[in-house]
Amino acid sequence: MEKQLFNSMLFIIAVYLIAMGLLNIFLGQQLLTIISFATLLPLGGIFHLVRIKNQFTLSLYLFGGLSYPLIAINFFLNDGVLGPTAYIFLLINVVIISISPRKMIVGWATVNTLLFIALFYIGTYQPGWIYTTNISKDYLFLDHILTYTGSLLGITLLLATIKEYYYYQKAEAEAKRNELALLNRDLSEINKQKDKIIAIIVHDIKNPLNSILQTLELINQDGDLSPEDLNFIHSELLKNTKRTYDMMENILEWSSFELNQTRNRIKSTDLKGLFKDTLDIMTAIAKQKQVTLLVEFAKNPIVNGETDRILLIVRNLIQNAIKFTHSGGIIRFEVSGEDREVVISVEDNGIGISEEKIKDLFRLEIKPTYGTANEKGTGMGLHICHQNAVKLGGSIEVRSKEGMGSVFTLRFPSVLSVEKPAVSL
Repeated sequence: MEKQLFNSMLFIIAVYLIAMGLLNIFLGQQLLTIISFATLLPLGGIFHLVRIKNQFTLSLYLFGGLSYPLIAINFFLNDGVLGPTAYIFLLINVVIISISPRKMIVGWATVNTLLFIALFYIGTYQPGWIYTTNISKDYLFLDHILTYTGSLLGITLLLATIKEYYYYQKAEAEAKRNELALLNRDLSEINKQKDKIIAIIVHDIKNPLNSILQTLELINQDGDLSPEDLNFIHSELLKNTKRTYDMMENILEWSSFELNQTRNRIKSTDLKGLFKDTLDIMTAIAKQKQVTLLVEFAKNPIVNGETDRILLIVRNLIQNAIKFTHSGGIIRFEVSGEDREVVISVEDNGIGISEEKIKDLFRLEIKPTYGTANEKGTGMGLHICHQNAVKLGGSIEVRSKEGMGSVFTLRFPSVLSVEKPAVSL
């Protein structure tokens, strides 16, 4: 900012010197005319040093070293204390203080004050040392008016420039503050999204892994299994492990897409093929809890949409149904279609949900939840299902009665436009 102010004030002073030189020509003040125009040459050199050579400190010393001797000459040649030199003192002091580094301000102000006192002492007590122009009062009046106006204009422009620069810096700081606030908000959203994705991974992978672990423990503990039973268990274990691995791969890949804010993967697929591995895993998990999972495809719709989101919702709804259904219970999973809409329902005869809890069922409330076999959950599953259903352009409806069970119904359009931008979780 100091360099910009310096350049601006050098230009203003140059204009002032030209104006005073022309005035002195008109008034016949040859010596003052020569001084005014001669000063333009070193002033141009100082401007060159600041603007081109970028030697600010040297230029500042040269400017001060040039200004005060010229002010003294003007004082002696232009009526001393009766002349307008005091205005120039004030202008030069404001200019130099405005562009000086903080450590130099006191020094320059002291130089200005001491020189002012010295000159005005001489002008007051040694008037014979002062050259008197002996011209009319009109000239004296005009000289004061023009010098005062020029000095006032210079100070006004200087302060206006400082003020403009202040508002510019303030606007820039405000813009950066807003940008930082947006970045913080985005970071906060990413952290929330990351937490949700971690919860999804834990929620969706935990139960299949528990199922595999229980099978391995059964093999390890029961030494009376026949070779046929062992072969069957090994075969089922291999299938479940592979399905779980594939599911984990899909979840991790989808999570990467979500965190990187890229476009979601829009696929065209039939739901029976899409759900096959997931339903096999869920059937095995339900069986270990002695819960029956019945699957029915009234229709097998072809969907063109974000299949990862659909799988996420289905996994969560079935796992919740298993979690809150007692041993010996039944879960019905049904897929149907109405025109261009897909309808998926998960019905259980578990513990059900009270009317009071249904109102806030899809709100984010991170707290432990426990199933009928004391299975622990995060409390985020239904909130995540609801969010993803909305992003599919659909909805989730729930009907439930305590002690009688629940029915969750997912509805969404079978065709999702490929132009739809990716949305965060």
